[in-house]
Amino acid sequence: MVEVIEGQRSFTVEQYHHMGEAGVFGPEERVELIQGVIREVSPKGRRHSIAVGLATQIFVPRLEGRASVQIQDALSIKDVRSEPEPDVVVNSSPNPRDVRTEKSKPLLVIEVSDSSLRFDRVHKARIYATAGIADYWIVNLIDDVLEVCRDPKDGSYTARVVLQPTETVSPLSFPDLEIAVSDLLP
Repeated sequence: MVEVIEGQRSFTVEQYHHMGEAGVFGPEERVELIQGVIREVSPKGRRHSIAVGLATQIFVPRLEGRASVQIQDALSIKDVRSEPEPDVVVNSSPNPRDVRTEKSKPLLVIEVSDSSLRFDRVHKARIYATAGIADYWIVNLIDDVLEVCRDPKDGSYTARVVLQPTETVSPLSFPDLEIAVSDLLP
């Protein structure tokens, strides 16, 4: 769990939205709400940006008409007072207008991780598992591997596999979409 420092206030997703609308955060300020705590997001380096671009090139055209793909956009998870900004989210509805409505749910969440690796493995994994997101991938730029987390239960993933660049992976919801792990790595 993200540590709340004594005297530090915990926020709801709604309060976080109101703060954004009121201009509390500057235009260049990158923050996200994690378990009620507003946290600065690490700056993105070159390899991170390349990996997000590679994932975009893979998922957007290959899932056209089947799912919508969000890139570095907020994902509201009200039950755990969180609104992380994952690098890639594949949603159940092919219509982007359905994102953040009852008509669409996240099928796959991908985080590209270097300096945030531990945080993504522990805190974000807990948030996504608690939200029931069945497929969570971490593009691990430290070790140049893909960590695949599945089968969420009681706030954690019961299955975790580390795939090497020579291996392939398919999203649970799209088993026909075979992706070379090396294609996700810069």
